[in-house]
Amino acid sequence: MGIRFLDPRHIRRFCEGISSDPEFKLAAKFMSQNILLGVGDSKCIVSIRDGIVAEFNLSPTFMDSWDFSIRATTESWEKLLSPLPPAFYHGLFAGMHRGTFSLDGNLEAAFAHFWAVNRMLDVMRQLQNG
Repeated sequence: MGIRFLDPRHIRRFCEGISSDPEFKLAAKFMSQNILLGVGDSKCIVSIRDGIVAEFNLSPTFMDSWDFSIRATTESWEKLLSPLPPAFYHGLFAGMHRGTFSLDGNLEAAFAHFWAVNRMLDVMRQLQNG
């Protein structure tokens, strides 16, 4: 299947799709965070500024800062982003509970914006399969 948000050809679509989602805009209105998404050995940093996805950095270095990270294997991401995710892959909290996803870094910021993060992942699922 491939993780499309790691493909440079799909970055613009993900930025625009997430930023234009009304529920995400409402949930992330006061959110200005950098989120590192770890997919197996690959990673990217999603920069959100006041409810808008400002950037998907597909080549972050150790010099690029991030506030919190969401990490999992490629297989776990594929399940989370599938059209009908199996049990324990339907959301971030379920994945954390099961131990297939990890949330690290500034957990206060992550949980303060947990609704926005979950909505972002929902929109990413739609874009992955659309």
